[in-house]
Amino acid sequence: MSHPFTGGLGWYRFSFTLDHSPSDLWAVYLPRLSVNAQVFVNGQLVGSGGRFIEPISHNSYRPLFFSFPGLLLHAGENRIALNLLGFAQEESGLSPFEIGPVTALKPAYNFQHFREVIVPTISFTLLLLLSFILFIIWLRRRQETLYLMFALCGGFSTLYTAIFFIQEVPWLAHHQWLWMELTAAMWYVYCLMLLIHRFVKVQRHSIEKFFLIYTIVGPLLIFFLPSPHLFRAFGILGLGYCAVSLYILFTIYQYRHQCLPSETWLLFFSILFSALTGYHDLAYMLYSRHEIPVFIFYWGSTVLGIAIAFLLLLRFDRSLVLFETLNRDLNSLVAEKSRTLAQSYQERQTLEMRQAVFGERERIMRDLHDGLGGYLVSAMVQAERHPPQLRTLQQTLRSALEDLRLMIDSLDGDPTDLATQMGSLRERLESLMESSGAVLHWQVEDSPRLPSPSTSNTLQLMRMVQEIFTNIAKHSHACHVFFSVGAHHLEVRDDGEGFDVSTTRSGRGLPHLYSRAQQLGITLNISSSSSGTTLQLTW
Repeated sequence: MSHPFTGGLGWYRFSFTLDHSPSDLWAVYLPRLSVNAQVFVNGQLVGSGGRFIEPISHNSYRPLFFSFPGLLLHAGENRIALNLLGFAQEESGLSPFEIGPVTALKPAYNFQHFREVIVPTISFTLLLLLSFILFIIWLRRRQETLYLMFALCGGFSTLYTAIFFIQEVPWLAHHQWLWMELTAAMWYVYCLMLLIHRFVKVQRHSIEKFFLIYTIVGPLLIFFLPSPHLFRAFGILGLGYCAVSLYILFTIYQYRHQCLPSETWLLFFSILFSALTGYHDLAYMLYSRHEIPVFIFYWGSTVLGIAIAFLLLLRFDRSLVLFETLNRDLNSLVAEKSRTLAQSYQERQTLEMRQAVFGERERIMRDLHDGLGGYLVSAMVQAERHPPQLRTLQQTLRSALEDLRLMIDSLDGDPTDLATQMGSLRERLESLMESSGAVLHWQVEDSPRLPSPSTSNTLQLMRMVQEIFTNIAKHSHACHVFFSVGAHHLEVRDDGEGFDVSTTRSGRGLPHLYSRAQQLGITLNISSSSSGTTLQLTW
C-alpha cells in the first residue's frame, strides 16, 4: 500500500514467534496479490506462483496456497519472505495473508478458489457453449442476425472472463494479454448494443458506425502507449462505454412495448446489473485506492449472457411452436385438399362412366329406333292395308311397338327420376284406356323413388304398370281408372267388374306381377270386388 505506482520485483518480510516447533503440515494462504509471488519460510522456498519472466504466470485473480512441513518452523522467532512481481499503474501489491495448520486454512482457500477460479471457469464454458450453439443456428438462418450478435457477445465475454482463471498464457507478454482482455470487454459492450438494436428491431446505423470506429481506434491507440499507462488509459476509454450502457437501457425502455413485458424487464434489469458491475470495475481503473482491485464485471456479463440466451431460446422455441402449428395446419389443409381432389376425381370418374353409359344408351336407342323400330312401323303400315285379315298381326305389332317405346323411354331417362318416366308412359296409357272406353284419372303426389334405382328396375316397374293397364283394358270393362303415385307407393284403382283374386292367381298374369314385385323389392297388394279392383305397390 505504501508504493501504489511502483512496478517490478519487491520483497515483503514478516516475523512471528512460536512456543515450539509444530510437527503437523502447515501452509501459507495468499487470498489476493498482483501479479505473482514466491514464498520463503526461514529461508526455504515453500511455494511459487509460476514464471517471473515473460510470458509470466498470472495470479492476480486467484488465491495461492502453499503447504510445507511444520518442522521448517522452530521455537522462537520465524521469518517469512514474499517475493512479489507487480506492474506499475495496476495497483500491484499484497493483501493480508495467513499462515497456520493446513486443516485450519484449507476451508477458506477452497471457498475462495471456488469463487475466484471455478465459477469463472463455469461461466466461460457455459457462455462459450451458448455462443457456439447460437452461432450454428445463425449459420442455418442467416437472416436472423440476432443469433450472430449474441454469438459475438458471448465470444468476447468469454475472452474477457478468461483473465480470471487462466494462469499461463504462452507467447503473450503481460501487457499484451491485458490489452487483449480489456479490448474484448470493449467489443462486448459494442456487440451488446448491436444485439439490443436487433432485439427491439430498430435501425440506427449512424450510432453503430460511430461506436464501431470508437471501438477500433481507441484500443489501437492504447496499444502503442507505454505499458505503465495501459491500465489507466483503458479506464478513460471505458467512460465512453458508460454512455453506451445508459443508451442501451434507454433504448430498451423506449421500445419496451415491442416485446413481451417479461422479456423487456428481464433484459433491462440484467443489463442494469451488468452495467453496475462495469461501473464498479471502471472506478478501480480510474482512481487509485492503494489496495488490490476486485473486479466483478465478469459476473455481470455472465448473468446478462444467460438472460439473453434464455430470451433467445424462448423466441426460438416460440418460432418452433409456430412453425409446428403452421406445418400441422398445412398438413391438415393438404389432407383436406387431397380428400377433395380424390372426391373430385371419383366424381369425375363417375361422370365419365355415366356419360359413357348414356352414350351407349343413346346408341342403342338410336339403333332400336332406326332399326327394329323402323321395321315394326313398316310391318304395321303393311298390315293395316288389309285390316280384316291381319287384325291379330296388327295387335301384335302394336304391342311390340309399345314395348319398344317403353324400353327406349327407360333407357333415355334418369333411373332415379320416376316422375318423368311416368309422364312419358301416361300418353300411351290414356290412348289405351280411351280405346277400351275408360277415362284415366292421373295424380302424382310426390316424385317416387325405388329402393334400388336403376335402368333395369325402372323398366320392370314400367312393364308392371303397362301390364296392369293392359289387363284393365282387356277384362275389367271399367268406366274410370284412377292412377296415383307418391314417394313410396303406386296405386291403380278401377270401377270395373272385379274378379276373384284367389282363383285368378293360378293364371300367368298375376304371378308375373308378383314375381316382378319380388325382384324389385317392393310389396304388391291386390283387392277386388264387384265394385272394382285396387292394385297397390309400396316400398
